[in-house]
Amino acid sequence: MQVQREQSNEEIIAALQRQITELKASNLALKEQLERREQFNAMVAHELRGPLTPIINYAELLTRPNLKPEAVARRAQIIISQARRLERLVNDLQDASRLSGGQFMLDCAPCDIAALAREVVEQLSPVAPYHRFTIETPADPVTGTWDAGRLQQALGNLLDNAIKYSDEGTTITVRITVRERAAEQRQESKRVARISVHNQGAGIPPAEIGQLFRPYGRLQSSAGHQGSGLGLYITKCIIDAHNGTLQLEAPTPETPGTTFSFDLPM
Repeated sequence: MQVQREQSNEEIIAALQRQITELKASNLALKEQLERREQFNAMVAHELRGPLTPIINYAELLTRPNLKPEAVARRAQIIISQARRLERLVNDLQDASRLSGGQFMLDCAPCDIAALAREVVEQLSPVAPYHRFTIETPADPVTGTWDAGRLQQALGNLLDNAIKYSDEGTTITVRITVRERAAEQRQESKRVARISVHNQGAGIPPAEIGQLFRPYGRLQSSAGHQGSGLGLYITKCIIDAHNGTLQLEAPTPETPGTTFSFDLPM
């Protein structure tokens, strides 16, 4: 009996120790989750403040008397550009919630991606007056049945990243081409529109490429740059929903820097 009692006590102690270990692990996981949430909230607050500050400042400048019409137009354009950046961030946050709830949907209609790209570049160029923008598109419209609003959001996110991670005075290039699908990828459409965004900033270390499209992910090489960690994730979800593909292209001696591109079936 004494031996059985001792064994029973040892089993109870061992079970309690396992529970203590599990509770410690759960507490640590909760603590890390709270820390990530606080960091995310801080990043979102910073991201929201980014566009809000120039919106307020330039709106106040518009109240000054005797402004020339060209000055009014330039400041109004900056306000609109920053408001659209703010809208993209809000859309990213809403879409993250929709994705987790399985409510992410597209509203597709005929869309000219070349005209849409030119419009997005025109909207964003006032935000980055010290960058140069180049856009290369075919002479004819590049049309497919796509969700124009979502593609505007996706392309805007890629351009925001290109601006953020390249130096002033460098060039950001948007290129649109139409190509044949690879034989193993052909389904209903044989052609795809490829949209690429290239910047002349530092490339992304190979060890970090696997983290690019994860929600709320932050690369070690992006230290010093604030961001919600949602832009590339939401962009990939938008392109995937169109049965397209988003990729980071390998740099070449002719095109050093960073190039993201996505293919859309036409």
